Amino acid sequence: MMQDMDVEDPVAVVARLREEHQNEPWDRRWNDLEVAGVDLVSLDTRLGGCTYTWVANGGSLHERGLATVGLILGQLETILPELTEDDSPRVWHRLHLMAQLIMAHNTPPAEASS
Repeated sequence: MMQDMDVEDPVAVVARLREEHQNEPWDRRWNDLEVAGVDLVSLDTRLGGCTYTWVANGGSLHERGLATVGLILGQLETILPELTEDDSPRVWHRLHLMAQLIMAHNTPPAEASS
């Protein structure tokens, strides 16, 4: 799978991962789950907005959005080792991969003309 991603457009990969994530049944237990001080609902919601914007903009996030993804990436790296099988770690690993791809392949937006 990793080889395929090396040749595939990162925007397409993130779009596909985002679609997989959206089709994943939401475990209601996650609504109240906090791991290592990180609220998983908030993390999921914020990354969802950033991935939507990044894909819609063809792989481009502004500085503030990219900073948000960087923060989320750090939170994911904190929580991943703490997750149990009951927490569906594959879901959070998928989000981690999405955040990594965005951070590695972001194209800053062109300066807006006023």
